Amino acid sequence: MDDIQLKISNLNKVYDNGVHALKNVSFNVKKGEFLVVIGLSGSGKSTLLRCINHLHAPTSGQILFENRDITHLSSSEIRGLRKEIGMIFQHFNLIPRHSVLSNVLMGALGRTGTLNSIFKFFSESDRKRALECLNLVGIREKAAIRADQLSGGQQQRVAIARALLQGPKILLADEPVASLDPATCHSVMDYLRKINQELGITIVCNLHFLSLVRQYATRVIALRNGELVFEGSPQNIDESWFRKIYGESAKEVHIN
Repeated sequence: MDDIQLKISNLNKVYDNGVHALKNVSFNVKKGEFLVVIGLSGSGKSTLLRCINHLHAPTSGQILFENRDITHLSSSEIRGLRKEIGMIFQHFNLIPRHSVLSNVLMGALGRTGTLNSIFKFFSESDRKRALECLNLVGIREKAAIRADQLSGGQQQRVAIARALLQGPKILLADEPVASLDPATCHSVMDYLRKINQELGITIVCNLHFLSLVRQYATRVIALRNGELVFEGSPQNIDESWFRKIYGESAKEVHIN
């Protein structure tokens, strides 16, 4: 049990409009895994990640993180949790007119506070660490450039560096390559794998394309209509399982 970093038990999420987005979802995440979550749009993938880091409050069930119950937390406890569980999104959420370095330093907000960040009162150690994070994702030379002058793939790498500055133990990635062209997808996924393998940071990542899943995931879970319908190796998702997860009329699209 010591290698289980995250334990989800009978997780449910019912939105105010009555939509039952997650239905008794249960699974474990081991330290150092690259776990990928797959499923159709609306299957509950994003809701799952947002419940883990408390962008959405779970309706019922239990979430244990390193043997701590994080199912129901106060606002201050949620801020503390997000230093340990980082998140990147499909849309990069950068400040376009700010420099790349300034955007990465926003990852230090949990330590510095909003007022300090407004006046750019970041420590030298934060600045040094931010440059190290940019170096890790291959764009340190872009530190002084405005964020809106970067390509989409470069902007996503800035977002990854910003999340890394928090010093997370787990990194949640919600469709991190969905806004990128196929040629750029692999570059971003390669850096996520590098972070996973070299830093030992656990990755939980939502993806659409099975060709990417098979290349990067160490394990896969699949959601359909809010329910967990598959858990196992990506190599075990054959044509029959593909139809069960995505529907009888679905066809696989490959990203080369």
